[in-house]
Amino acid sequence: MDLLATVLAATAAIELFAALLFAFVFVRRPSERDAAVAAILCLAAAVHALGSLLTEGAHDAGAAAIDERVAWLGLLGVLPLSIHFALAYRVPLPRPPLLAIPYGVAAVLAVLAARAPLDSFRTGAYVTAIVAVAAVLVLLARAYLGGRRDALAVVVGATVLLATLINDTGVSTGAFTTGYLVDAGLAAFVVGLATTPSARYAVVGHELEKRTRELRTRTRELRRSYEELRAAQEELVKKEQLAVVGELAAVIAHEVRNPLAIIGNAVAGLRKQGISREDHETLLAILDEEASRLNRLVGDLLRYARPVNVQRQQFSLEDLVERALGLLKTDGKAIKVSLEVEVHEGRIWGDANLLRQVFDNLVDNAVQAMGAAGVLTVRLRAATEEGVDGVAVDIIDTGEGMDTQVRSRARDPFFTTRPSGTGLGLAIVDRIVDAHGGIFSIDSRSGEGTTVTVFLPHGSPSEPPPPRSRAPKGQPVPSAPPRTKIAPA
Repeated sequence: MDLLATVLAATAAIELFAALLFAFVFVRRPSERDAAVAAILCLAAAVHALGSLLTEGAHDAGAAAIDERVAWLGLLGVLPLSIHFALAYRVPLPRPPLLAIPYGVAAVLAVLAARAPLDSFRTGAYVTAIVAVAAVLVLLARAYLGGRRDALAVVVGATVLLATLINDTGVSTGAFTTGYLVDAGLAAFVVGLATTPSARYAVVGHELEKRTRELRTRTRELRRSYEELRAAQEELVKKEQLAVVGELAAVIAHEVRNPLAIIGNAVAGLRKQGISREDHETLLAILDEEASRLNRLVGDLLRYARPVNVQRQQFSLEDLVERALGLLKTDGKAIKVSLEVEVHEGRIWGDANLLRQVFDNLVDNAVQAMGAAGVLTVRLRAATEEGVDGVAVDIIDTGEGMDTQVRSRARDPFFTTRPSGTGLGLAIVDRIVDAHGGIFSIDSRSGEGTTVTVFLPHGSPSEPPPPRSRAPKGQPVPSAPPRTKIAPA
């Protein structure tokens, strides 16, 4: 008796400790609802062990019967909780209708355990318990076979519990004489439950270690790919630099060779004896023209290669545009020039000398695009681009316009459609405008003329804002009635 009481007391202690363990897990991680179910299950198993302990120590039949009913209530509480735990183990949120059946059957059996004679109750209750634990074993075995390796200990515990229930059924009916062992089965089942948190964390740790190794492998592969990509990029940059140098050399050789050949022919003509005065003047004019062409090419190359250093000061953009139009050379063409001012305050912070190059170049391009006659309109207006206030200058000509291919390449260095052009004018314009934090855009269609827009922010004495994107120009925002000035042709 003393040994059995000690065993039952130890079993109850183990089950109470397991209940506290699962309660702690649930408090730390409320999302793990199966831990809360397991805590109540272990508590019910402890009630059964304590009832069995009191039954063994009872001194009269009446007290023993009451204690046995308490033990049965504990066991009947274990059954639906075991099914609940098994369902929650497989599915995080089991459906309430599935749980209503085991809890309903357990409630009916609990009423019978409290009121019905124990002799007529035991066999039916044991059979029900066997069916319930068998269902639990099937659910847990399927979870284990489905990949939940931490369910192995619970499967073993459920197997032991099922075996003890079969034994106790045989003892209850007189088929076996081994004695009641259900408390040992409950203890095995509870111990199996208690191993699930550590087993689960072990599985998670193993999976995390596996993922860590995979991540390290991927990191090494990415690092190796990055090194290869960087090497390829460096090689590509070198090739691009060589290509640019080669293109520059080809353009310079082409642009320089023709004037030099013409100069050489002119010099050879001047060396001839007996040339007329008229031929002499013609050859000198050719020498002067080709020398100017070479000088213009070298000047454009230097301006394009030189870093744009903006010397900031405040000035009137209207005055700057007027000076550019005042010195415009139309070479006798019938071109009407109009200046429209739609802005009250056209003062900005910037480099007047650099911007003068911009408008000289754009106005000269517009005149050359119109041929013998046309209308050149220059409009100053208030504008806002990407949240920045400033002044937009529209240079509109009625020339031949550009097709899509020419317009897309207009800013490219060394691209030109003029026989005497260097192809660096618009590239220089783009760099200067960008250095002022502005936007340079071209709107043109073949046969419909061209509108070139330069947007410049008002700026400040400090550094200009970062270079803006080449977004399409926004809608004009007039701030005053336009004042139209007609510049002389």
